Amino acid sequence: MKPANVVEGEASGEGARALLVSTFYVNGVLFALDTALVEEVVRPRRTTRVAHSPGYVLGIMNLRGKIVAVLDLAQILQLGKSELGEESRLYIVQDRDGTAGLLVDRAAEVIELDERALDPPPSSVTGSQSRFMRGIAHAGGRLVTVLDAAAILAAENI
Repeated sequence: MKPANVVEGEASGEGARALLVSTFYVNGVLFALDTALVEEVVRPRRTTRVAHSPGYVLGIMNLRGKIVAVLDLAQILQLGKSELGEESRLYIVQDRDGTAGLLVDRAAEVIELDERALDPPPSSVTGSQSRFMRGIAHAGGRLVTVLDAAAILAAENI
């Protein structure tokens, strides 16, 4: 059974490798994360600031007994600072060192992509930004930048 908001035909065909992604917007740009890496999507909550942390670390919060580092994805991607609004969401992702909440402007939909159809980031994207990207895909007439959650959560970034 396909998710309700699947882009039809994107991953059909012989030998296609389907990649299910959860899409969201950061400063007007459409991004995506592999749904297998997203534990849940929640509204932002009160955070506790961590002294001497980089600017993109907004703080930590308690999510049902788990301590979650809250990160401003816009700052990590060098797109400015996020503004909290009614539609802001935290994408809760887990890595080997713990759990992080990636702050986005608003959640979009879950779509299916052909993993083989991911193009590398364009040369106009700086090296520091491109290391966070798995690739770019066309889905339903839109460009979607698929992010590499492991690179975003790597120890040198947090």
